[in-house]
Amino acid sequence: MMYVSTKLIGCMLMTQLLACGSGSGSGGTKPEPIVNQAPVASDDAANLFKDQQIDIDVLANDTDADKDELSITAVTAIKGGTPSINNNKVLFIAEPGFTGAAQFSYTISDGSKTANASVNITISLSPADKMTELKAQVDSFIADTIANINEQAIDCVTYPEQPQCELVLVKFSDGQFDATKMDPMQTILILDEGFEFSATVRYRSRVKAAFTQLDSGFYQQAEQGSYDPQYNLPKIIKETLQQIDQFSDKDNKKVFIPAAWLAQLKPDIERLYPAQDNYTQYLDHGKMPFLYLLEHNPKAELVIAPIPDFYKQKTELFCQPEIIEMDQTESNLVRLRQYIATIADKFKADIINDQSIDYINYSAGHTLNTVKSRWTKYCKKDLPNEETLQALLGALRPFYEILMNSDNVFSLQSSQINMTMTNNALDIDKSYHNRLLIGDFTTLDSKLTLNGIVENEAPPELYANRDNSKQWIDLFINFGIIETRPFPFNDTPVMNTHPLGLNYLPISNMQPSWATPVALSWAINIKNTHFVDEPLDNNIIEQIKAKMTPELCSYSNWDIADYYGKCKMQDPLLHRQHEVYRLGYLE
Repeated sequence: MMYVSTKLIGCMLMTQLLACGSGSGSGGTKPEPIVNQAPVASDDAANLFKDQQIDIDVLANDTDADKDELSITAVTAIKGGTPSINNNKVLFIAEPGFTGAAQFSYTISDGSKTANASVNITISLSPADKMTELKAQVDSFIADTIANINEQAIDCVTYPEQPQCELVLVKFSDGQFDATKMDPMQTILILDEGFEFSATVRYRSRVKAAFTQLDSGFYQQAEQGSYDPQYNLPKIIKETLQQIDQFSDKDNKKVFIPAAWLAQLKPDIERLYPAQDNYTQYLDHGKMPFLYLLEHNPKAELVIAPIPDFYKQKTELFCQPEIIEMDQTESNLVRLRQYIATIADKFKADIINDQSIDYINYSAGHTLNTVKSRWTKYCKKDLPNEETLQALLGALRPFYEILMNSDNVFSLQSSQINMTMTNNALDIDKSYHNRLLIGDFTTLDSKLTLNGIVENEAPPELYANRDNSKQWIDLFINFGIIETRPFPFNDTPVMNTHPLGLNYLPISNMQPSWATPVALSWAINIKNTHFVDEPLDNNIIEQIKAKMTPELCSYSNWDIADYYGKCKMQDPLLHRQHEVYRLGYLE
């Protein structure tokens, strides 16, 4: 007869037996012995550059249900390198020269049971190695191209009838913007003249959109109307330039090729296609800033448009500003301003907003002298009084507001020389919160630090026609050259790119228009160095401006009202503060 404790009998009267204790009688249920569970090892993944090593904490994602301490008991090489146990981690040393998918396996133990897992490692070229490989690939392309020209004895000047010298039409619409090699947060609008040739025949994949100004004053995008820049080139020139523009690396990824890498190719291309006889007529003021921005910002995408001439589009209003037409209630001056405001709003919608513009390069300005010259050209009569001229200049303000006060768009504008409050009233206005007005200076040795701080000393000297305007200019950029023969330059001068992007050399003359793309390239470098994960908004723009002109300077020979402690004199090229250097294309 089985003995049953009184406690258990009592519990049986309860509705839930399991709610009761088992008691301590000799007839109670014995606890089952604890069975150790095996640990669980999970596969891992890691990334490594060629010829390097890495410590991998493989236990980080491995578990043990019994909370036993885990240890690595064995590692086995499979491919691409050698693993070893090191302080309960795995040290993996890549096989010399190996790239691709590497792998090893490992065993863990909780003291009695084990588990196995694998680690997959992607070994790739470092950025420096990739650049070396790409440079070698470009060198091979250059050698093959030159050899092909020589083997076929191609001479398009002496023998234009050769098949490779046949003229072929290259249209802007023939090419295509390639967003895959761009950064959509580096979209630059450049307003200038004379860059369509280079944009069409050499850098088409970098140009997001091209616009022209119609007779109506409104802007039209290429491929959406009659505007479509086009040029005749020898077949071999067209094909070679397109190969460069669409160059792919060994992973079949489209990449940027800097002009500095193509210098060896330039003599042969120029021999077949001399600039003077073929395309200098297509080049103008905008060539330099356009090419500078492309070459020094490898991930930037550009939108190009001409500087507007509103006076030309509405000469009937411009030349008779004080008249009120019979069917109108406002003067022609008021109507001119309204007309410009309408176009400015459309410009913002169709270009700044639709093209997602982040930065604007405006290497131009409008002055009272500009108004006078346009009046003489279009109106062909005596100049009006000073008040009317100033009012005509002020009529452009709606367009300036769009360029320089649009939210989340950073504008850089070139200054003028010998500026005055009367002649330059529009350009020196300090109400443009998202703009910097850029000036220039040059010296072979600026001695400026990374942030340009000068304490109780004289900064580099300005030319007299810049010095008299320094109170209005936000930032001066060093060119690092001497403008007289033999045109000496320092180790980090402002560079001028060949129109076909086949070389670049130190610039030989200085002007604020050329300083503006240098400053803009520096701004992009600051954004990508200090605010890489931040969207470009008004706050970030202010922080970038603060880094470009920190309020930490005391210039011993400047009036404080000319700079208010801001470090206006800067030498970003001395410190290689451009993306083309940060990304490793150039040293």
